Amino acid sequence: MKLLSLLAAFTLALAGLGTSATAQEAAYPNDLVRIVVGSSPGGTADTVSRLIAEALTEKFGQTFVVENLPGAGGALAAKTVKTAAPDGYTIQFIFSSFSILPSLNPAVGYDPVKDFEPIAMVSSAPNLLLVHPSFEVSTLAEWIEKVKANPGKFDYGSGGIGYSQHLSMEMLLQSIDGEAVHIPYSGSGDLLGALISGQVPFAFDTLTTAIPHIESGALIPLATTSAERSEILPDVPAVGEEVPGYELTAWNGFVAPAGTPKEIITALNDAITEYLQSDEAKAFFEKLGTKIDASTPEEFKETISGDYEKFAKVIEKAGITAQ
Repeated sequence: MKLLSLLAAFTLALAGLGTSATAQEAAYPNDLVRIVVGSSPGGTADTVSRLIAEALTEKFGQTFVVENLPGAGGALAAKTVKTAAPDGYTIQFIFSSFSILPSLNPAVGYDPVKDFEPIAMVSSAPNLLLVHPSFEVSTLAEWIEKVKANPGKFDYGSGGIGYSQHLSMEMLLQSIDGEAVHIPYSGSGDLLGALISGQVPFAFDTLTTAIPHIESGALIPLATTSAERSEILPDVPAVGEEVPGYELTAWNGFVAPAGTPKEIITALNDAITEYLQSDEAKAFFEKLGTKIDASTPEEFKETISGDYEKFAKVIEKAGITAQ
């Protein structure tokens, strides 16, 4: 009996050790976590990702470090994360072009839906249809009438081929059966310069960067691409009020490699969502001019896949290719 009791106690002890080891292995995170960002340091994406990295570091007691991997419009970062171990120690901060690039250039080598596990959306912001005062229209209806009456006569600018400014305009032109000539610039800064100087009469750009030029009277806002009017510019209508069904929002958020355990995805989503509800986060994003748009992993997956399908159609119809 004593021998049996000793054996039973030994078995229970081993079982306890096994459970303890398993629990220790399951604890997340217990090492440094990389947040890969497909843009250079200093930009909006880099700033937001670092803000959340600090919050996650404080929350979990482990370091979350941002690693900038610019190149190929964000494709280099996406391919790096796609091939990383699905263990939660390499994740990516993505923005809207993540869903656009594979349709624009299939050679980028990743599928935004199949190759990643969505974690959480962070924020979103609409684009604005902006016109130079010399174009002499003050409403979206007047703009549509003028563009349709002059097919191919007017130029419009964007920050580059396949950028959200470019696709916002292509979506609108396709919706109204209009034509205009695309002039791509090297980023939003050059686009705004061309628009303010009148080199191009109209373009879409982000609400955040456009506000100062609207306030100065250099540019006139005609419509926002979001489903509803912006709280920042409540007098500016949504495109959808004039063109039913039109909607485009620039967003950002986090994804992990496909196959990352659900428990890790949930832990990260909970922590990110908790931070986005803080006063610090609300103040930061209000100053940035973007809307906090926290989501569940499932909701973010719908956004990514929905944009992937929508923009694939726009790109195919317009015959847009990467250069």
